[in-house]
Amino acid sequence: MDRIRTFMEEQFLIEFDETFPEESNLFMEGVMDSFGYVQLCRFLEQEYDIQFTEEEMTGNVLTSLAQIKKYVAAKVAAKTT
Repeated sequence: MDRIRTFMEEQFLIEFDETFPEESNLFMEGVMDSFGYVQLCRFLEQEYDIQFTEEEMTGNVLTSLAQIKKYVAAKVAAKTT
């Protein structure tokens, strides 16, 4: 899951730390817009060999790094069962 953090820090020019925790809402903080969101989803799909449904893409499940890590981990785990 460190690859997700690295990708986001490089792509969105941010650094997650005590002043910008992983739980921060990336949209509300102005870090990510819809174009960045699509780039992030593409990265996650390619990197982890997963697919997001339209409902998942529009369901506000990928709004913070913490949520993204948790959601991707669950999708990867579901793929192996």
